[in-house]
Amino acid sequence: MVYILNPEEIYSKSFGIIKNIMGLDDSLKSKIIMRAAHATGDIDAARSIIFSENFEDGLFDQNYNIVTDINMVKYGIGSNKTYCHINDDDVIESSKSMHISRSYIAIKKACREMPEAVYVIGDAPTALISIIEEINNKKCNPHMVIGVPVGFVSALESKQLLLKVKIPFITNLSIKGGSAMGAAIANAILSDKNVHRGYT
Repeated sequence: MVYILNPEEIYSKSFGIIKNIMGLDDSLKSKIIMRAAHATGDIDAARSIIFSENFEDGLFDQNYNIVTDINMVKYGIGSNKTYCHINDDDVIESSKSMHISRSYIAIKKACREMPEAVYVIGDAPTALISIIEEINNKKCNPHMVIGVPVGFVSALESKQLLLKVKIPFITNLSIKGGSAMGAAIANAILSDKNVHRGYT
């Protein structure tokens, strides 16, 4: 067997395979779905991605603050303005004393400090529940929410709650998702040159 060793060729061929399998085009939505499939190796999970009707109003570039639920998502996003509070001392202490997940508390803290940031939730359903609560209580007005947490407890349910908010969002209606998917979706938007010019 002859293996492809050139990274550019591997990258190009991978995306070509995904594009053909999924019947994608060159639109931003297709690019986002393609990136998610490539990052996760999961075509079915990528097929479950849905966009709010106003998702284009939430497109962002390197000038926007981005808040993530865990550091794995933070480190996967190609931006210098990405923040995560999950390891903050006060968050850890509150989590222990209240017996509530750190990601839930960390998002509450982020909403107080950066209420209009982009929020990328790739791991913890409790983080997505937290941001939705803050939106509904009018304590937070995110520019966009990318909500693709993974898990068997509350992951799908939290995404179904996200469908009811009026702010721009991208999610996937599945128990699947994850940090790689969340970061990939954010990077697809950050790397798209059309975001800087706007869409018609």
